[in-house]
Amino acid sequence: MSDFRKMACAALFACSAAARGMTDASADGLALVTGEFPPYVGEKLPQGGISAVIVREAFAAAGMPAPRIVFLPWKRAYSETGQGRFAASFPYARDASREKDFLYSEPLHLDHFSYFVRQGDKDAEQGRWQGKRLCLPLGWTTAYTEADIRKYQLRLERPPTLDSCLKMLDRNTVDMVSCNDFVASFAIRQLYGERSPFVVAGIDGQQTSALYLIVSRRRPDAERLIRQFNQGLASLRKSGRYQQLVQQSRDASPSR
Repeated sequence: MSDFRKMACAALFACSAAARGMTDASADGLALVTGEFPPYVGEKLPQGGISAVIVREAFAAAGMPAPRIVFLPWKRAYSETGQGRFAASFPYARDASREKDFLYSEPLHLDHFSYFVRQGDKDAEQGRWQGKRLCLPLGWTTAYTEADIRKYQLRLERPPTLDSCLKMLDRNTVDMVSCNDFVASFAIRQLYGERSPFVVAGIDGQQTSALYLIVSRRRPDAERLIRQFNQGLASLRKSGRYQQLVQQSRDASPSR
C-alpha cells in the first residue's frame, strides 16, 4: 500500500472514530456537562439541582438512557461542548453569538431577571443609572443588559461568581447586580439569610429570562438529540411532572 493510501485510510479511520464518539448513545448514556448555577444546578445540590433532575427525566421520557452529568467550570464546559466532547450542556441563556455554534432546546425554565441594588440607594432603585457600576459574573451572557449598558454607559465588573457580585454590592464597590430572580433569591438567602440588604430596582416592565439545553452544531446527531430531548420535555409538561418538580424545588428552603 502506498504512503498516500495509508495516510488516507488512517484519516478515514480517525474521522469515523471521532464521529462514533460524538454520536454514541450507548447503554452508558450520553455525557452532559454543566456548572455551578444554584439552585438550578450545583454539584452539592440534591441530585445536582432542579435543572439536572428535569434534564434526566426528559431524556428518560424520550426513551433514552439516563445521561451522565459532569460538573466543570462554565468556560471549560462551554468550550468542550462546542468541540463536541459532551453531548449537551445546560442551562444557558440565549444570545446571538451562541446561536452560531449551538442548537437550543425548548426552554428548560422561564423566569424573570432583575437589577438588584442596595437598600437606600434611591438613584439605583429609581432607574437613575447613568455611569453606575454593574456587576455580572464572568461567563454570563450580556444579552439582557447590553441595551442598558449602552443607554446608561454602565461600567461593567466581571468577577468569577455571583456571590462575589453580591458581596461587592454590599460593600458599595458596585451599584447594581443583574441576575435571574430565582438564582439571585437563592444566593442572597445563602449569604444573608432572610434579611436581604438589597432591593429590586424599578425597570420598565419585567424581562423574561429563559434557560435552555444546548447542543453543538458540530455534532452529526445534533438535530436528533434536540428533537428527542424536546419530545421528552414536552411529555413531562403534558403529564404535570414538570410543574411538580419545579414546585418542589421552589418550596424547598435553602439551608444556611
